[in-house]
Amino acid sequence: MNKHALRFCGNLDSSQEASELRNYQPCTFPPPDDFYVSVDKDGKPLSKYSDDKWDFSAYGSKGFNFGNQELTSKNNDLLKQLIFLYLYHMPLFPGKVQSVYHPFYTLAKLCKLADSHNITLDQLYRFPRLAGEVMAYIQPAQHEKLIGVLNSLLRSEEFLGWKIADAAFIEELARHRIPHINTQRAYIPPRLWMSLIQSTETVMDAFQTHQAAFEKAWVWISNAYRHNIENGYNQMSPFHNSEVDVNYKNHRSRKPRQVYPGGSKAFFEHYGIANLLNQWVGYVPDPTYDTAALSSYANLVRDCAFTFILAHSIQRVGEGLSLRSDCFHLDYDPTLGKIGLLVGETTKTDPDSDARWVVPTSVERAVNILKFLSHLRIDNTFKSVTPEFARNPYLMTGQIECWHRGSTSLNLSQWGLGKFVEKNHLLFEEANFSITEEDYKIAYQLTPRLTEESWFKVGGTWSFSAHQLRRTLAVNLFTSEVPDSVIQWMMKHKSLNQSYYYGRNHTRLRMNTAAEQAVVTESYRAIVRTLIEIAENTLGEKVHATGNYLINVN
Repeated sequence: MNKHALRFCGNLDSSQEASELRNYQPCTFPPPDDFYVSVDKDGKPLSKYSDDKWDFSAYGSKGFNFGNQELTSKNNDLLKQLIFLYLYHMPLFPGKVQSVYHPFYTLAKLCKLADSHNITLDQLYRFPRLAGEVMAYIQPAQHEKLIGVLNSLLRSEEFLGWKIADAAFIEELARHRIPHINTQRAYIPPRLWMSLIQSTETVMDAFQTHQAAFEKAWVWISNAYRHNIENGYNQMSPFHNSEVDVNYKNHRSRKPRQVYPGGSKAFFEHYGIANLLNQWVGYVPDPTYDTAALSSYANLVRDCAFTFILAHSIQRVGEGLSLRSDCFHLDYDPTLGKIGLLVGETTKTDPDSDARWVVPTSVERAVNILKFLSHLRIDNTFKSVTPEFARNPYLMTGQIECWHRGSTSLNLSQWGLGKFVEKNHLLFEEANFSITEEDYKIAYQLTPRLTEESWFKVGGTWSFSAHQLRRTLAVNLFTSEVPDSVIQWMMKHKSLNQSYYYGRNHTRLRMNTAAEQAVVTESYRAIVRTLIEIAENTLGEKVHATGNYLINVN
């Protein structure tokens, strides 16, 4: 192994240069027992490699107590090698020293399991029958992270010099994990996924065609409201009683109330957006719904763009809601060319943050639409907005227009795909999301526990959740089960570069850890499903993975 490839990855707030610190670079791997792995806040040597406890308090971490693990000498030494590599090998380092504690905790448990079988950790993969015991020993909620840890270490085998698990052993772990897939993380069948995405694209296409007219209409109404409020009119809307002169004689000093002759019907027709509002939010001329229709349409476009982003980024909802208007970036890779990235706020203050998600470049359009709507709402609101927020607002801005009644925050803190689809029946027609036999077959194969849901049946309507978008993309990056005709359509949305960036150390940038773990897990599940298919074709029996075995379901 090239010792020069290893350097301490943590950041210390010290006046000394990192390269001057005693824990900066080892002369060998594993390092000698007297090599200092940590220093104090003043840069003075603190913990040696041979110590039972490595003190990283100067780095905001409680450190690593090897002595408390009660391991055999050999497995304790192997655990130290692993944690040292996590701290000194950038592709493994999770961004902060304190974040290494999860791998430490997980790997220590594997060492204890190895000790209980009188083997060393580097022999574990030679005993595939222990895979089921490993997964039973680790909490189900941690299975995905375990697979991610083992996959990362396997990729670093040339640096480590040994491995805990090879690809076959990780595949076996993935097979045992299948029953723990939450039904909320169901795989959306390709036909339904396509219908969802095509619907959002249709809305975005129509919006961009009328974007300039929509902006002019919005600004005119906002200015009219502002004028009428500043001049003391109780009737703030320019559309209510627009034909009546309400500038009474005793108020000659104030400016005339601003109205639009003919009301909202004439106004929306004049700006060329009447049919747009009617088609997507069911607008018909109604004094009680005029400006509300404009807000409803803005929300529809916003939520369609957000759905498009989530469907192509492997983000959790909370991560998507935290994106700012300047989140889209292009990274140039010498091999793959232009790579789209969504970059979170934390990367600005913490260069080691993993708040980066690989996306197809087509996501930029959705980001630009959300950016436009956010600025339009913020520039025309009566709410107090800081200059910094106005310059770079969140993509998901609330309903803060002056005509909206009730309180709404500047940025949304909650959002649900299921409610969005159910609410907008004009866009998401129920017939397009009825589950066919083929849909049922594909969804069941990838999420067997869906049968626990009452709605999951042929002829039923698919019940969407944002979690499903995340898992579906993770599966699609590796699946071989989607029909070619569907793949051809999906290819313009799915970037093959995503599969290279997640889980393969293909980039110099740190990608989001949770997203990478999700993709890696699905890559191994895809291998397991292929093995199951081979077994089915060989045995001529219908089989599927449930629990620890391949079960004959006939």
